[in-house]
Amino acid sequence: MCSSKSIIRLICCCFYLFGLTVPQTLLADELILNNGSRILGTVGKKDNGKLEFKTDFAGTIKVNWTEIEEIHADKPMKVMLEDESIIMTSVIRNTAEVVTLEPEGDAGPVSLAQADLKLINPEDWRLGKGYKLTGHANFAFERQRGNTDKDELDVDGDLTWRRLHDRFIAYGELEHDKNNNKKTADNWKLNGKYHRFFTKKWFYGGIVGLESDDFADLNLRAIAGPLIGYQFFESKPLNLSTEIGLMRVHEDFEEESDNDYTALGWGINFDKYLFDEFMQFYHRQTGLFSFQDHSDIVWDTWTGLRFPLVYGLVASTEIQVEYDGGAVEDADDLDTTYKLKLGYQW
Repeated sequence: MCSSKSIIRLICCCFYLFGLTVPQTLLADELILNNGSRILGTVGKKDNGKLEFKTDFAGTIKVNWTEIEEIHADKPMKVMLEDESIIMTSVIRNTAEVVTLEPEGDAGPVSLAQADLKLINPEDWRLGKGYKLTGHANFAFERQRGNTDKDELDVDGDLTWRRLHDRFIAYGELEHDKNNNKKTADNWKLNGKYHRFFTKKWFYGGIVGLESDDFADLNLRAIAGPLIGYQFFESKPLNLSTEIGLMRVHEDFEEESDNDYTALGWGINFDKYLFDEFMQFYHRQTGLFSFQDHSDIVWDTWTGLRFPLVYGLVASTEIQVEYDGGAVEDADDLDTTYKLKLGYQW
């Protein structure tokens, strides 16, 4: 027979084990799908038609917003509306046309059109707190010895620093190639842009850029000037922005006479993930149109596909086209480069 002390110990152990398991279930958020399935975990952010939901069995999954019927959260969720106001709620009910929130406090349910719900649990920078840092770095090196001695070095990268009303973008690239100890390419670019958003979509700012190309007789091209632009889309799945401005350009040549002129400058930046983030198509374009000599057009494009691998590594294939209508006499006005790159993104 069991003693009374043994029975008490057994009861205490049962309560202890019950305390370890039950609170975890009670504290879990619940996702109810249209087909009746229920998933326990933690609500992440909702952006561009998908909700991130962290589970114990499959890590973080992304669920199409149209497949969700209800969300019940243990801790209130931040819901950002299209006008950027915030509602704290622990329950969201979703239909094809309407989203219903149950705010904290004594306020009754709030019904919204689908288009009025912008984000769930937005990143801090969207709330005016802190910043977001994103970028890419690519590196390619080839060293060949034998019948042909060949050295190639290609480096490029970009960095975007984003706050609620500010954005700074930097980009740089370097190419240095030799074949049998003879230089076949020696050029670099570096530019920085600042954007200040005065509406949700419109921004103004400025740009400073430097460029050098030994084989185009260009010691240095320096540009600077104000710009105004429009942000059509800004998210991880899709980005598109355009900008235009008046630029002052100075060109320092090795042999030819130096050149100073005012130009119309423009820029396009586009990227979009395809096939559920299997790959990303991107296109970046910059240009200068001289007011003094209409044939003097500088036009550069970068178009390619990025393939995310693991741990932030990414493989890319790219076509770079550079056109310089004001190139010196012995230099080609059009360069086309095909690249395979391995890099890192964050």
